[in-house]
Amino acid sequence: MSRNVCISSIDGQTGFLIAELLLTDRKFSSKIDSICGLSLHPSSASCKELQKLGVTIIPHKPGKVKDMVATLKESGADALCIIPPAHQNKFDITTELVAAGKEAEVPNVCLISSAGADMADAKKQPRLREFIDIEQLVMEAKGDANTPTGTSPVVIR
Repeated sequence: MSRNVCISSIDGQTGFLIAELLLTDRKFSSKIDSICGLSLHPSSASCKELQKLGVTIIPHKPGKVKDMVATLKESGADALCIIPPAHQNKFDITTELVAAGKEAEVPNVCLISSAGADMADAKKQPRLREFIDIEQLVMEAKGDANTPTGTSPVVIR
C-alpha cells in the first residue's frame, strides 16, 4: 500500500531528513506516492531543496485550524508526521495540528517527540515538559471509534 505522507516542520533538520530519507531510500520510496511538507518558512533553502526532490511545500499558518483541516484533506494525506517546530509557540502550533489531523480524519499519525521529556521537571524545564502534554493529545485518539485517527497514533522519542 502506497502512502501520501504529510510532514510538519519540514524546513527543520528533523523534517528535512525524514522527507529526504523517504524519497531517496528505495525501501521507503517504493511505498510512498507523495510527500507534502508543512513549513512556517516555505521559502527557506531546505524547502527549495526538497521541492527539487518532489515534495509539495505548503505554508503552515498557525491559528487557522479549519484551513489546516482543508489543507490536509486536499493533500490526500493518509499519514501525518507531526514534528513540533522550534518556535516560541511550539505547543499551540502542534496542538492545532493534532486537532486538524483528527478532524481531517488522517488515519495514521506519528508524533516525533523528545527523548527525556518524561524526565523533565515541569517547573525547571517547562518547554521540554510540553512534549508530554502533546504526546497525551496524540494518544487520546487511540481507540476512538469516532475517528480513523484512532486506529494508529504513535509517538517516537
